[in-house]
Amino acid sequence: MLAAGVIGGTINYALIREKESCWRDWIWSVIIGTGASLLVPLFLNTISSTLLPGLLSKQNLDADVFVFAGFCLLGAISSKAMIQTLTNRLLKQTEALRRDVNSLKDEVTPIIEKETESDTSASDAQLANNISALHSDLKQMLIELGSSKYSLRSISGLAFDLNKSGIEVINILSELSNLGFAAEVQGKKGLRWTLTSTGRKQLNCLTAQSTRTG
Repeated sequence: MLAAGVIGGTINYALIREKESCWRDWIWSVIIGTGASLLVPLFLNTISSTLLPGLLSKQNLDADVFVFAGFCLLGAISSKAMIQTLTNRLLKQTEALRRDVNSLKDEVTPIIEKETESDTSASDAQLANNISALHSDLKQMLIELGSSKYSLRSISGLAFDLNKSGIEVINILSELSNLGFAAEVQGKKGLRWTLTSTGRKQLNCLTAQSTRTG
């Protein structure tokens, strides 16, 4: 890689040199070319190439050495473009990974909250007042969101289970969202709805009231 960096940097210098170019320009070209050559393993990893693993495992060693050397030389010759391209690729992959992590977090959180017992004893009176102020459609939606086997519900699924139109379901969910009882989650399968932690507490209180009434 070092040899390819020096040779590639020299070739790059020869391609772009001008009359006023001096030996310092050659040195900088070699330094940048060597840096680009040393980044080739990282570049090969980003494109999921099996060249480097094959080289390290000494499988088909003779051919791999020449191919790898060619990559290093080419990277050194086009050092600036190589470094910029690799930087952009890594930034895009990092951003995509961040979005995937955030999406996974949004999808997993409702499942964790559903499986975690809530402590509502400290605010039972306030919860009871909130529940009594809800009209029947909101209570029905709370129960449907909380009792379903799915932690994330679609508009069409809720409309089918509640025998309501999609517009009616959206309006009810909007009311629950304004109260802080339900929230939208943008997952890999599209927009879904789930109960918030506050909404789940309200559901627990509603269930407790129904049990006492029964």
